[in-house]
Amino acid sequence: MSQPTTTEQIIDLFLLRVTPPDRAADLPYYTTGSIMAAAVMRLTIIGAAAWGFSSAYSSSGWWWTTVMFVAWGVGVYPAYLQYRRFNESVEQLQDGTLCGTCRHFNPTNQLCTILDEHVTSAEPPCEGEAWEPR
Repeated sequence: MSQPTTTEQIIDLFLLRVTPPDRAADLPYYTTGSIMAAAVMRLTIIGAAAWGFSSAYSSSGWWWTTVMFVAWGVGVYPAYLQYRRFNESVEQLQDGTLCGTCRHFNPTNQLCTILDEHVTSAEPPCEGEAWEPR
């Protein structure tokens, strides 16, 4: 796996890409927590910038309308797209693997709760020995 550049690290910090990068392995690149944390960070930065510029553009209606569109377009909508893609990958994992049908599989982060390992499509982390039906 190649090392990401500084620009890619910043993009990954704020999760500004909708799909995982090519260098991502079979492990989940995005989880529910990382998607929500990045959305909160983006909205915090947008809120701080809006608060900083609010004195220059004091109570004009177009300013707050612009802030709301930026908050939706940069803060919330990318998180929605990432979460939807994440759920699609979890559904594929649940349909196509033994771990997806186990009662110890946690779909919010693709984790085997017994072994505390991320589930991949290659093989079950427990080798199938701890599998229990739902």
